[in-house]
Amino acid sequence: MFKGGLKPVIIIGVGIGLIVLFLLMPRQPWGKSAKSSTQPEMSASESRLQQAIELVNGPNPMAGITMLRDMVAQDSNNVDAHYQLGVFAVKSGQLDRAIQRFNKVITLEPNYLGAYIDLGGVYQSMNQMDVALEYYEKAAQLDSTSNYALLFAGQTAEKVGKEEKAIDYYRQLLRHTEDTAVSVRVKEMIVRLENK
Repeated sequence: MFKGGLKPVIIIGVGIGLIVLFLLMPRQPWGKSAKSSTQPEMSASESRLQQAIELVNGPNPMAGITMLRDMVAQDSNNVDAHYQLGVFAVKSGQLDRAIQRFNKVITLEPNYLGAYIDLGGVYQSMNQMDVALEYYEKAAQLDSTSNYALLFAGQTAEKVGKEEKAIDYYRQLLRHTEDTAVSVRVKEMIVRLENK
């Protein structure tokens, strides 16, 4: 039924649709657990970090970056400030700096899920798919219920021709997602790969 270039267009469309669904889902900040209502309010350090993030995303980004750099200068082990500097390095296209920041985060806190996922994304944007897959797989090992880690590991495995591995990640994702729209899309991706 599909001729020539139509099939890749559908595959890309399904993939983009699934990514959009994931991006619209509510989520916790990478590497952090949900705060319960019984926990105390933000610490001064957390409040300052939040203020810096708001400045970077608002009308005065350099003031926020300066605050984050000051936080790192005052405490070189401030994992969250390093992580945010990595995120903003990605946004500004400074991928080498982002890699350095995310690696620093992993050195300081080896179980920081977001650093692995974001490193995978950086390497994927640099078209280094094998390296990207390594980081997504590490993220999936850290949290075998992370929809993001499982989806990105599956998609990247598929791109490098490791279709069985991709199917495994997609099936694992199905066991953990409660979103029916995501489930339908992932099932379609599995069927497509199994019928290749």
